[in-house]
Amino acid sequence: MNRIMKLSSILFFFSVSGAPAAAPSGSSGEIPSPEARILTVREAVQMALSRSPQMLQAEAQAMGAKEAARESRSLNRPQVYAGSGLAYNNGMPLSIEGAAPSIFQVRASQAVFSKKNNNLIREAEENGAAARFNRESAGNDLACRTALAYFTLHQARRMIALAGDRLQAALAQKDMAQSLFLAGRISPAEAASAKTAVSAARQQRLVFEEQAGVAEMELRSYTGLSGPAPIHTLEPQIKAPAVDGDAEALYRQALENSPEIAQAEADIRSREFRVEAERGERLPKLDLVGQYALLSDSNNYTDYFNRFERNNYLLGISIQVPVFDGFRTSARIARSRHELYEARCRLESLKSELNLATRKGLSALRIARGAREHARNEVEALGKDVRASEVLLESGRISRKDLEEIRTQLLQKEFALLEAEQNLFQSKIELLGIIGSTAAAFQ
Repeated sequence: MNRIMKLSSILFFFSVSGAPAAAPSGSSGEIPSPEARILTVREAVQMALSRSPQMLQAEAQAMGAKEAARESRSLNRPQVYAGSGLAYNNGMPLSIEGAAPSIFQVRASQAVFSKKNNNLIREAEENGAAARFNRESAGNDLACRTALAYFTLHQARRMIALAGDRLQAALAQKDMAQSLFLAGRISPAEAASAKTAVSAARQQRLVFEEQAGVAEMELRSYTGLSGPAPIHTLEPQIKAPAVDGDAEALYRQALENSPEIAQAEADIRSREFRVEAERGERLPKLDLVGQYALLSDSNNYTDYFNRFERNNYLLGISIQVPVFDGFRTSARIARSRHELYEARCRLESLKSELNLATRKGLSALRIARGAREHARNEVEALGKDVRASEVLLESGRISRKDLEEIRTQLLQKEFALLEAEQNLFQSKIELLGIIGSTAAAFQ
């Protein structure tokens, strides 16, 4: 019996004390097979930025805004239309859409002075810039979610290995407890407690396996990876010296890099041009116009005009001066001013929220770093306690039960260390997202 207890104790110790080193990248802790896809966090983020439907959608929106700006520039470019105004008339020749019936006609116009057109073009260009900033915001958000999914998968697999060690130790303890119970050396309650420990260890491993499965599906969704080949992860590394600054420096960096702030500023400029465009409705407009028409004898022109000219052309200037429009322009100007004021208030609100979020994110990062360091110290301290307790056990100064309790505590602290590392990684990613540097950190 003593040999069995000693053997199970040795197996338990090596399974627990070796858990931190056994941090496999695969779900089973084995060496990746040749068919497996070994993926780094940097590769995962770059694949997501190039393949994700969210980024393709943001890119399409940016291209649409660019084409809208190109369309608006046509307001100040020549407009030429060619066609025919064929018609039969009885009596006095009438007009079709303001032009005499003709075999062939060409109309051209060119805006010479229009303050409204100029400001509408600038408004469209600022809207295009805002759409580009929206693409950057979507990229930062996607980089955050991809990196978190990658790290969650990596940590879940490490926890699976650790939970497997705990389960093997619990099974050994259950077998030992069953032997002691049959020998009448422990009570039924203690034997039942050993069975409960096995059930708890299995449930814990199941939780980590499900977390790993969900994280892998999420990572595949972001990166576009498909197929049966498993994904093997490596220890994620973030090169982000930016998060080591003070709160004020981080806030200034966030103001410079934040796509949301840049988008809000572009929106303000766009609305300012909209106000000027509406004001331009009150100013005169000057256009160069020209028209050519090839007329036909069949339209009775020779009967109603003393002189009939088959080829007709016109070249002139169109001047339009607004006089009264029923206060339509005034209402549009007032509405545009209210929208501009709303956009400015929104920008100030975004800056205030960004300042607060930066300081909260930096505080959370400091707390996470302290928690990780504390968890690491606890693991080291308990590791020393386990080695000291083994010496005490050999000298008979403590019982084997006391040693197993310390080993169980060490196992729990190792779980806590993995959780602290995950919280620290998440805090870094969230702070990078706040200051708009997530995608740049994985370039």
